[in-house]
Amino acid sequence: MGARTQRLRRGLEVTRVARRSGLRRVLREVGVAGERPATREGAVEFRLGLEELGTTYVKLGQLLSSRPDLLPDVYIDELSKLVDDAPPVPFEQIEETIVADLGADVFARIDAEPLASASIAQVHGALLEDGREVVVKVRRPGVMEQVDVDLDLMRSTVRFLHRHSEKAQLLQLEALADELEVHLRGELDLSEEAHNTELVGAAIADFPTLFVAQVIRPHVTERVLVLERVHGEKVGRGHGLAQDQARRLARDFFRAYIRQVTLAGVYHADPHRGNVSLTNDGRLALLDHGLLGRLDDETRTTLSLLLLAIAGNRTDDVGALLLSLSLTTLDSNEPAFLHELHRKLPRYHWRPLAEISTGEALADLQRIALRHEIRLPTSFALIGKTLSQADSIARLLDPELDPIALIEQESLRLIFAEAEERLEPDRFFGTLLTQLASLSRLPRRVAEVAERLEAGTLKVGVVPTDLEGTEHMLRSVANRVGASLIVVGLLIASALMARVSHAVALAGFCLSGLLGLYMVWRIIRTPGEL
Repeated sequence: MGARTQRLRRGLEVTRVARRSGLRRVLREVGVAGERPATREGAVEFRLGLEELGTTYVKLGQLLSSRPDLLPDVYIDELSKLVDDAPPVPFEQIEETIVADLGADVFARIDAEPLASASIAQVHGALLEDGREVVVKVRRPGVMEQVDVDLDLMRSTVRFLHRHSEKAQLLQLEALADELEVHLRGELDLSEEAHNTELVGAAIADFPTLFVAQVIRPHVTERVLVLERVHGEKVGRGHGLAQDQARRLARDFFRAYIRQVTLAGVYHADPHRGNVSLTNDGRLALLDHGLLGRLDDETRTTLSLLLLAIAGNRTDDVGALLLSLSLTTLDSNEPAFLHELHRKLPRYHWRPLAEISTGEALADLQRIALRHEIRLPTSFALIGKTLSQADSIARLLDPELDPIALIEQESLRLIFAEAEERLEPDRFFGTLLTQLASLSRLPRRVAEVAERLEAGTLKVGVVPTDLEGTEHMLRSVANRVGASLIVVGLLIASALMARVSHAVALAGFCLSGLLGLYMVWRIIRTPGEL
């Protein structure tokens, strides 16, 4: 089957599911196409539709669940329930992939019944020839091809929306599609997941109460990943741990995520209950590292300062740091944004500790920014979701956890560590040399500007910005004037043709009448457009 035919069939299937799930109602409820109060029924239908469409759309829903700036709370809550389960692939197909990638003599035993079966891969228990217990994660046959078709279709839709909707541009749908593709490609490549697992293991090495499963090399390929087997259970309130031990685990767990985000710049981005296991020896194991967040050095440092400012209730610093991370335009209302921050941020410092949620605070910042047309980077949403999930799991172990105090302690420690690293001779003199190189060229450039001013040859280029509204208005006026001239021309030509052919004249009058009625309808329905 050709790529175009596959895309057409998939497009028809997506359209059918969207219609059955009430997509028009959903778009109104989330504010994309009109205004309507969000309902639990609409959110449930949306979730069920995504689950029916499979891998790509389930991952899209999980990504959207980290965007409280895009969706109402009832949708965020419902999408957080998305279950990435799928019927297991017959063991014969899984075994064929394992043998093709690793060979037939690696395992003494592989369990035919999977431990877990998701839309991208399924996991089987196994025993290596040397007697070690392991799990084998195998990518499902055909999933790569299906994701390629879905992403291609999604990108075409997003490009169309960006060309025709200012709302789509404000919501950064193209950036959202880019982020979805990066996450999916990373999860589809199990060798990438192996690398992620080792990165997170290094990032939490200072916490003896936490660990990640060891990657069993060289048994790693793009389609197959072998890890040590971890025996444990999901974290819950009935964990049976002593109070002091549970409190230590909770604090170490949350502190580890703060350090991953602000110091390492790479973090386990999906710490929900299914991916955190309480082991038999009283430690926490972080599982499934297909989704890894990454931050550049500047964003990571700014985020450290932002968390410290939130913990210290310094609203002006919070506003300045958020604006430095964001993309602003002439439509952005920075004074109103700062005013709302001053009004809302202090409330997190006058509530019982058990009611303070890190995720809630960051989600509020996202909503405030969007209301005032300030575009935070898409990575901010994933960080907010990650810290929210880490916060909720830590509270299962210690309901009295104080995340604000922990953020303050960790951020201070991390700022000192960052300063110490920047003052290391290699990095310090490298940065200094880069700046000196620019400064050494400054006198020559000033002299060149002065010479051109004196000679009268200095040219200044002005690039107009934010003319989309004016351009749209001029295009609309030109279209309407042009259409009016066509109608008038048809009327005159039809009148002249009446002496030659009544049939031709009548056809011309009818056509001009239809065009005229269409113009009037468009003017009434969409003022300013044609």
